[in-house]
Amino acid sequence: MADARWQKVREVFDSALSRRPEERHNFVNEACGEDKLLLAEVESLLSSHDSAKSFMETPAVAKVADVIEAKAKKLHAGKRFGHYEIIKQIGAGGMGEVYLAKDTRLDRKTSIKILRGHLAQDEERMQRFVREAKSASALNHPNIITIYEIGEIDDTQFIAIEYIEGETLRELLKGSPLKLKSTLEIAIQVAGALDAAHRAGIVHRDIKPENMMIRPDGLVKILDFGIAKLSEPPAEASGLTVNDCEAATAIKAYTSPGLRIGTAEYRSPEQARGRAGDARTDVWSLGVVI
Repeated sequence: MADARWQKVREVFDSALSRRPEERHNFVNEACGEDKLLLAEVESLLSSHDSAKSFMETPAVAKVADVIEAKAKKLHAGKRFGHYEIIKQIGAGGMGEVYLAKDTRLDRKTSIKILRGHLAQDEERMQRFVREAKSASALNHPNIITIYEIGEIDDTQFIAIEYIEGETLRELLKGSPLKLKSTLEIAIQVAGALDAAHRAGIVHRDIKPENMMIRPDGLVKILDFGIAKLSEPPAEASGLTVNDCEAATAIKAYTSPGLRIGTAEYRSPEQARGRAGDARTDVWSLGVVI
């Protein structure tokens, strides 16, 4: 739906909420007139608002407004976003959307991950967004996704990421069963990337098939360092350079005690108990994947 249309939906929705419940139905019918699609959209939002009795953190009206905002701010094919030209949307999640774009300065395909506007006001979510960029950019490894830049355009936070052609391991597993050789090749590449991360003091904490991209040539890339954390300071004997240690220190992040991090099926025992993890957390998750 076009931006202008969602603005109209929001205007009617907000006006309806400012009235008493018994007045809303007649108001919406009058405001929408013959536009049945507009009427259906507004009534759907009002119904969601009325049926939502409580939320853990955010009032129902804010949740519904988030839906409107997310749809209103979607980037469309051909639209310019700074020096990036949007080609198409290729993904979406709780944090925002991911788009395939053309970097007009360097003439290359790039993935643009944008943070939804209301989340940029959430300090924890914003820290996670920045942490993803810093975690991955602190590592230089062929099996870890490359971060090009992080910034803000038109009040929208974004990360420009290496565009990878291929499919996730989850998508690959939907086809014919993997042969032993392919399984070992994927596992060895992921293990090598995790070893590099662990040597830099970074624990991924969300290793799963969805976060492993397989290129057509067989190269594996680990994605999504959004909940990565710095483990114990790496020992001098690890062979890390001063720059490696400084990069790891720069992305240090703490997790609230008792918070369960990661995807349930792949959580290590310490994650399931809400305890702090280390490199063994990723080893466990990789073992589950294998």
